[in-house]
Amino acid sequence: MKKISLVALFAALVMNVNATDIYTESKHVSWDDGGIQIPKEAFAEAQPGQKIVVTFTGASDGIEFKVMNANFDHLAGSREAAWINGDGAFEQFLTQSAVDSLKAHGLEIIGANFTCSKVELLDGRTLKDGFTVWTGFFWADEWSTLELYYNGYAGVDFSKAEALRIYSEANRSDFVINVLEAWGDEGKIADQGAMTAGDGYMELALTDELRARLSAANHWMIQFNKETGAAFNVTDIVLVMQENQGTGIDNTNAQTKAVKFFENGQLIILKNGVKYNALGENVSHYGK
Repeated sequence: MKKISLVALFAALVMNVNATDIYTESKHVSWDDGGIQIPKEAFAEAQPGQKIVVTFTGASDGIEFKVMNANFDHLAGSREAAWINGDGAFEQFLTQSAVDSLKAHGLEIIGANFTCSKVELLDGRTLKDGFTVWTGFFWADEWSTLELYYNGYAGVDFSKAEALRIYSEANRSDFVINVLEAWGDEGKIADQGAMTAGDGYMELALTDELRARLSAANHWMIQFNKETGAAFNVTDIVLVMQENQGTGIDNTNAQTKAVKFFENGQLIILKNGVKYNALGENVSHYGK
């Protein structure tokens, strides 16, 4: 069961005062019955760091957040294997990339089996410096794996990425972290042995080889084992970018020289007059 700190719980209770209801009907969600579709106008005032809260009953599988573009891509910063069960609420915090796509296309909430009674847009948190791939609360216990869709880091200029930071509330560094792109030895990208401890985070300095693997991975699987200490919350996965350099996309759109948009259902990054796809490949010649 996911757990949050007392501070986070108190903050959540206070922030409920500022809730905006963006869906208030009751609908059974399944692959046969379809999902909840919320138009882009509902996100006109959305900001990075806010959260979407889905209230549900009768759940017995997972929940997915998708952008209503041509491909129904997964929302940036959303999780694979986001299991829900019974009655409760699920929080999806918004990165800058998520906000951009929601304002452009709107949102579909889908899954195998649950009844949705309400969707809210609430105040959440201030994002960390850098490019936020994911933010939220993930309970790291025994061999717990946070699985992230590639959409969370699509469009990042990894040549400007200096490090990967994994923030938590552990208040220690004697736990296991494995950064994976697949199960098995060949799927391991790095582990805690290559990381250094910072103030509330573990940091992986990026080499060219690590940049290439992280950017090309179909998804990131960040695995934790608490070892002999207490279980804890993981709160942010952030790419630290070079200062005073355009990052392609960042949390605030400051320092960026690139423009991001969708063209024929594909994420396009326009930088210095050149079009790149989500993998950083030059696609300016396409269609000519």
